[in-house]
Amino acid sequence: MIFPPPIKKGDTIGIVAPAGKIEQNIVEQAISRIEKMGYIVKTAPSIHNHYFNFSSTDENRRKDLQDFLDDQNINAILCTRGGYGTIRIIDNIDFTKFRENPKWVIGFSDITVLHAAIQQNGIASIHGPMCKSFLNYTNTSVDIDVLFSFLEGEAPEYIINPYPTNRPGTACGDIIGGNLSLLHALRGTKFDFNPEGKILFIEDLSEYLYHLDRIMFNLKLGGVLEKLNGLVVGQFTEMKDNEIPFGETIEEIIYKSVAEYDYPVAFNFPSGHIETNFPIILGDYIELKVETNQVSITSA
Repeated sequence: MIFPPPIKKGDTIGIVAPAGKIEQNIVEQAISRIEKMGYIVKTAPSIHNHYFNFSSTDENRRKDLQDFLDDQNINAILCTRGGYGTIRIIDNIDFTKFRENPKWVIGFSDITVLHAAIQQNGIASIHGPMCKSFLNYTNTSVDIDVLFSFLEGEAPEYIINPYPTNRPGTACGDIIGGNLSLLHALRGTKFDFNPEGKILFIEDLSEYLYHLDRIMFNLKLGGVLEKLNGLVVGQFTEMKDNEIPFGETIEEIIYKSVAEYDYPVAFNFPSGHIETNFPIILGDYIELKVETNQVSITSA
């Protein structure tokens, strides 16, 4: 997996909106914060066109993303938000120039689709904070600080608290994944991931518990879960249940789906649709070490 070169103060960060629409003030505050950190910001032309629930039309969003991927004067790309829409344009993106001059691409949620395509091209990208995370940025906004430390070349190293449903063990592999519903939507397409020897990271938002169960069974019946080297479970936020309860918790649904395998499983990683959303370098070869007193995730 190719790592894009680190960025440095004075470099240009492009802001693009490949999916849902976003309020202009959120983008403006992100621009202000990034510029105060010492970077130049360039925004895509169609970022505020707003076409129904999208940031702009499919063609405008495709063109903006293509131009920013190709632009050698842009050193990293920050996506504005998720929502929905990346899957509508991803098959018409040409990664030829991007492969020749790779740059960091940052985002999560619906941007999982873009991450999947980038990894198909053998390049690492960052599942991490987008524009809204800069709204209340202070000197204690550690997720943003960690994001920029990664962008500037620092290797990931996390130590997190234990969790009751963790399964101890140690494993190495490329960490892949993102939003679970989007990973499910990509199953059977050319952007589907190869699970062999990988450590899968998953998170999600506002899904029904039975739907989570169905997705996990899809991965199990499809032979995906058995091929993994490890599983990292992020935040499953604002999950829903029917009037008649499903009967199992988020943790029970996920743990039962991998119960017959022996690789390490780490729950409650602080990444996903939460206020402090820690970044993950997708495609990084990591060591996952799950112990009774702590969990460590480090570049191997």
